[in-house]
Amino acid sequence: MFMVMPNNDNLVFDAPAYSTMQASHYVGVPYATLRDWTGPCGLIVTPEPNNLSFNNLAEAHVLKAMRRKYKLPLQGIRRALQQLSEVRKTAHPLLDEKFETDGVSLCIHDEGQILNLSKKLQTEIKEFVALYLQRIERDVHGRAFKLYPFVARDEANEPRHISISPTVSFGRPVLAGTGITTAIVAGRFTSRDSLSDLAKEYSVDEQVLEDAIRWEMLRGKAA
Repeated sequence: MFMVMPNNDNLVFDAPAYSTMQASHYVGVPYATLRDWTGPCGLIVTPEPNNLSFNNLAEAHVLKAMRRKYKLPLQGIRRALQQLSEVRKTAHPLLDEKFETDGVSLCIHDEGQILNLSKKLQTEIKEFVALYLQRIERDVHGRAFKLYPFVARDEANEPRHISISPTVSFGRPVLAGTGITTAIVAGRFTSRDSLSDLAKEYSVDEQVLEDAIRWEMLRGKAA
């Protein structure tokens, strides 16, 4: 069941793989918000209208951190990303491996001026964005290749029970470290397979299975 897809020179990471509706659930942002972020004038450039790549999914995950708690202005973020893309020469500045350490400060620029933020607030913003960046796993070249989405709470101690990667099970959410999709787990539980039996069969803790089922339930509500 652990299906690994061929690399194809990393094109798989930029190939259209998720509808806007799917991505809105995976990232945890409203559908309308994600449509704004990925539209013609949005901050995230998608390979096709209404279809996101894995890199787009990870970008939306990071962008949510900037917007959710501190309401950083979109125009300020846009200018920051333009600056960062010119400096780094990257198509995905939000996913740049150095962004966590020295790129966040760029995001307090707005209308050509630096917002009046205290040093304490700047530190808080960097730490909050870093919390999201830490859920993205990188390969030996520093490129994002796996996302561990938040299931219940956006907190540092939230378990990494679910992962998403375009190279595993066609990019569908799976139990981390396996190719077992959350949809299969939820389906079997709905069909009255017990958590204890599933835990033995898949050799995983019941808590992991509970998160998989919770994940699918949240997905149903978002649809």
